Amino acid sequence: MTSVEEAEALQRLMDEQNFTQEQLGGIVGKARTTVRDILTINRLPQTIRDECRGDRTITRQTLIEIARKKQERSMITAYKAFRLKQQKTLETGEKAPDKPKGKDLNDPAAALEFVQKIDAKIANIDATSWTSEDREKVCSALIAVKDKINIFINPDPVPE
Repeated sequence: MTSVEEAEALQRLMDEQNFTQEQLGGIVGKARTTVRDILTINRLPQTIRDECRGDRTITRQTLIEIARKKQERSMITAYKAFRLKQQKTLETGEKAPDKPKGKDLNDPAAALEFVQKIDAKIANIDATSWTSEDREKVCSALIAVKDKINIFINPDPVPE
């Protein structure tokens, strides 16, 4: 089964049986976040899904990354870029160099945007169903981030 077929099958199960993502994850043996990511593939334009339905050369993660684009036009552009890179790899036998992900965080505007996105994501965390072990791990990671933030906010004074 390809990633597109899997995403469509999970969506049909959810729709026909009125399952939540969490219930569906329990049934198919996947974490809720994995189910959510797979279902994201259904956001892809129909033309891309049709082309990828029988294609096992495109990974699930690649499809998810493309489907996470906000606009259909962006999804199509990203998909065409992937196919072009894939074609170049087939023709030359060499792997095309990966372009750097994300923006340059040394740019203040990019850094601010990054921090705002993290803030929004943290604000949306619902930890009510977490185990104490899960909560402890996340708290430790947040404390490590807090320490780095404190160093950034209060850097050591520069000696004169």
